[in-house]
Amino acid sequence: MKRFFAAVAVVVAMGFFSFCSTSKFTNAPKPGEQYLAVEEQPLVSTLTIPVHISVNDLTNSLNTRLQGVLYEDYSYADNGGDDLMLKLTKAQPVTLFLSGSTFKYRVPLKIWAKQRLFIGAAEVEGDLAISFKTTFSLQPDWSIRTQTTVEYHEWLSKPVLKTGLGDINIESLANLALNRSKSTLSQTLDRLVGQQFSLKPYVEEAWTALQEPVLLDAQYRMWIKTTPLSIGMTPLQTDWSAIQAKIAVECHNDVTFGDRPAFRANSALPNLRYITNAPDEFQVRIATDVPFPEAQRLAQGMMVGQVLESGKKKVTVEDILLWGNNDRVVVNARLSGSFNGNIYFIGRPVFRPEQNRIEVADLDFHTDTRNFLLKSAAWIFSGAIKRRMQDAMVFPLEEDIAALKSSVQATLNHYEIQPGVVLTGTVDSISVEQTRVTASGIRVDLFSKGKVMVAVKGL
Repeated sequence: MKRFFAAVAVVVAMGFFSFCSTSKFTNAPKPGEQYLAVEEQPLVSTLTIPVHISVNDLTNSLNTRLQGVLYEDYSYADNGGDDLMLKLTKAQPVTLFLSGSTFKYRVPLKIWAKQRLFIGAAEVEGDLAISFKTTFSLQPDWSIRTQTTVEYHEWLSKPVLKTGLGDINIESLANLALNRSKSTLSQTLDRLVGQQFSLKPYVEEAWTALQEPVLLDAQYRMWIKTTPLSIGMTPLQTDWSAIQAKIAVECHNDVTFGDRPAFRANSALPNLRYITNAPDEFQVRIATDVPFPEAQRLAQGMMVGQVLESGKKKVTVEDILLWGNNDRVVVNARLSGSFNGNIYFIGRPVFRPEQNRIEVADLDFHTDTRNFLLKSAAWIFSGAIKRRMQDAMVFPLEEDIAALKSSVQATLNHYEIQPGVVLTGTVDSISVEQTRVTASGIRVDLFSKGKVMVAVKGL
């Protein structure tokens, strides 16, 4: 009888220990978390911004600024005691023409003059049009240097001297009075035209505005921050309707997630650097990350709770963790059921342009996990868990890229840099150039192409 109970005890004990051996938590050797010591080179983008200044807008602005009395002198003692009073009033709209690097415009005026004579004073009235010429050049500090001169004048109605005996034509006297005022008139118009055609405030504003972080997606709190490096411009080109040039800015772009990134604007606009030409489109390169926590969340959504079977054996996926191992991604799967413990897969992230997604290619059991399972749970190699894990290691970018493109396009539909200076454009494409593993996640280099235009209106 004692032998019987002893035998039963041995059987029960063997069964108990057998149960414990299949239920205990066992782990494959864990691959380390390590990253290649690669210095990330900032991606350089080129923003080509065509500038278009309409002659009609310049003309309208000049007419708005030139109103009423343009010149007046009510003292006989002025101008070296010339014994002359003079008043010039704009009579009709100014017309403006472009010829190379020269403005030519015609200003219709009413003239009133009063000349002191030995026997009293002679009062003169008439209508004339003065033709001016302004040459302009762009200075290294982006300011405009102008020089305005009177080309000629023509009388629209002959000047007459008002006397008690009637009106007397005194064109020669009026011409003398006009010639004395040409210098003052030229200086006045030179100042006005120089103010109207000043590029520097707009370039400074654009240079500073570029550096402001822009919120691209409120849901993901995705920001883009631009750091301009250099700026150049093609020589000004003119035709009968507009002044045109291309401004090219080289810059770095950074995409971040979370709070608005801190930045300090560099307001020091570099000196003008002339370039022979610039691309017709902007070319923007942006480095962004699919952070490991985000990739992990997506994988967990696909795998956690899934039951995988191999014959009579089955396991449930309890958790998924991700990290980097040099240029590979480690996938840690915690299982329960016929096997209780952690196993590890490893693969290389690649971008599939046809599907606009990142996949972990060549995903397979880590070498140490393979050796471990061969000794303890070879049935896991049946393929089910590996196939399902491969299917889960997919991170679609199509929606993110479409959202990014839509957000940028919405900004470019009408972006007012400042009143009267409007930037418009189109985003032609956004694609992925490179994918790699970094300490923060799976890094993606985005490349975007498109066109923008700055229109200067209502100067």
